[in-house]
Amino acid sequence: MNVLIIDDSSDFVSLLRLYLGKADGDYNVIDYDFPRNGRPADDYDWTSYDVVLLDYKLSATEDGLEWLKSFGKRAGFPPTIILTAEGDEYVAARAIKLGAADYINKKDVSPKRLSQLIHDALNVNAERTAEQQAQLAQDERIVDQLRKGDTLTPRKSTSDYKLVRLIGKGAMSHVYLAERASDSLSLVLKVLDIQDIEHHLLRRFIQEAELIANISSPFIVKVHEHGVTQKYGYIAMEFFSRGDLKQRLEHGIHEEVAVSYMTHVAYGLDVIHRAGIIHRDLKPANIMFRGDDSLAIADFGISKRLNSRNELTTIGKVLGTPHYMSPEQGQGYEIDTRSDIYSAGVLFYELLTSRKPFQADSPASLIYQHVHAPIPQLDASLQQYQPILERCLAKKPEDRYQQAGDLIRALEAFDV
Repeated sequence: MNVLIIDDSSDFVSLLRLYLGKADGDYNVIDYDFPRNGRPADDYDWTSYDVVLLDYKLSATEDGLEWLKSFGKRAGFPPTIILTAEGDEYVAARAIKLGAADYINKKDVSPKRLSQLIHDALNVNAERTAEQQAQLAQDERIVDQLRKGDTLTPRKSTSDYKLVRLIGKGAMSHVYLAERASDSLSLVLKVLDIQDIEHHLLRRFIQEAELIANISSPFIVKVHEHGVTQKYGYIAMEFFSRGDLKQRLEHGIHEEVAVSYMTHVAYGLDVIHRAGIIHRDLKPANIMFRGDDSLAIADFGISKRLNSRNELTTIGKVLGTPHYMSPEQGQGYEIDTRSDIYSAGVLFYELLTSRKPFQADSPASLIYQHVHAPIPQLDASLQQYQPILERCLAKKPEDRYQQAGDLIRALEAFDV
């Protein structure tokens, strides 16, 4: 596989070569000598390459995104991954709008991540078929319906959206990178086809939007707009250009950074708990990073309001991710905010050690360990954090920190 690297830093090009040598796959790496050759000629042959790794800012006068705009629509132009040293949602969103297969901040590059990006980029390129055209047609129908304004619930504005790219698909919904027409804001649009959907699933979708729409905190995902039309439910949320915590855990996280991340997560829990909300699914994939590297808790799809009782929150029904469930949640008992404190303890252990506190081959076995297994002990070099884990991971809710604020104070005692 021929991989063309275009970057003004010879040191970073050498690092990419090293990473590709370690990654799974047979990569033939070609360096484009930017300092010598400058901008490619109009007749440059791009068809010799399978993938291009292109730096966003090549020099004071040369912009990689402008290259992508100029050359990207030519026949045979290979899928392109944009490299950037700047944490900026604008750069990431613009890259995708211009046709980039993906983007990555240079700080996040690793052999595994690079190999996965290239694999995904090739798949994206291969999938530009009749099936993709059908998806685009569906996208246009969604946009048209959202634009009509025949809503069933009030909307905060009369915005319409340009869907840039499908970035996720679940059992209930499609998730798009989108652009709001009124101000060109890049955002994430979560869309649910409500025709023939079970009533409780629609209620859960609407509840997700309503739970967080009125919360204003840097530690919680921002909802710009939400509503329900005759055919679709939708939530317009902020776009996170630097991915999630799950990706970062693959690289390993320094102790001080782990404590900092955990403190910010605790601040987010404090905000939602004060608003009367239990998250119920706190895990690395739901901790997102903005371009400035600040984090926010996202995905409130199975959250609930305290003291609410309906078919979404019936005692005995288990919702969540087994690795991060509290003992009472795993057993289907009634839960409160202290269940999120337990999940935070699981997350903190994983941040410090890069492994989960309990491992098993089945969800039932995992839940059994949460209920019965002793709390894991940290290595000697991390023993100062063991008392925090003991309180978070206590089997009984009354033995844990009773509020997220208590966890914040314990973490801030380390002065990181």
